[in-house]
Amino acid sequence: MKLVLNSFFICFVVFCSPVLGESFSKTYVIKSSGIKIGKLDWEVVIDDKKYRNDLRLKSEGILSIIYNFEGEYSSEGGVKNNKLRPTKYTHLWKTNKTTKKMNLVFQNNKLKSLDQFPIEEERLRADVFGIKETKDPISSFLQIVMGHNMSLVVDGRRIYTMNALVNKDLNQTSVELLDYLNLWADHKRTKFEKIAFEKKMGDFLPSKILIYFDKRVFKLEEF
Repeated sequence: MKLVLNSFFICFVVFCSPVLGESFSKTYVIKSSGIKIGKLDWEVVIDDKKYRNDLRLKSEGILSIIYNFEGEYSSEGGVKNNKLRPTKYTHLWKTNKTTKKMNLVFQNNKLKSLDQFPIEEERLRADVFGIKETKDPISSFLQIVMGHNMSLVVDGRRIYTMNALVNKDLNQTSVELLDYLNLWADHKRTKFEKIAFEKKMGDFLPSKILIYFDKRVFKLEEF
């Protein structure tokens, strides 16, 4: 009986481990100008065939009384040769005054469909469905965190390239946003400047993330 149970346990581990994949998660405190404004929970489940990438953002601290926000971002898809191939991306953003939703579906490394709320009344300024090798923003960022140098992003509102520059002296990777194009407007203006992150030896996810936005710096540090 003991031999049978041991054999069953070994088979269970062997056959179920690739299905479950490895799970990585971290919680970050978000600060702006030294003041806590929220927290971010980031969880990734990944193996050599598929992945799921979830981020949950929520306001915290004294400022949340005045300005309350919450966001949920999720992507999933396949993995091939250590490259992510998203099939689905969703995000939900809520504040005191507004709610925004985005749903993207990818097929054959291209955007297949785009569904958003509120519905955009302007016309699309680019044939975003005909562009190959596009990824959603959080799959693209995860791809760079995994060691890749570049990723072409479509988030439903914009298309741009994430380009990574590694500074070994500072143990920091800076991610520039290049070739930025608004899909629903005829200008290329953006308040995003860059993203930088640091990783500890042996970690899968960053220990610190810096977001440079509209001449402000949002600092996310591991809790």
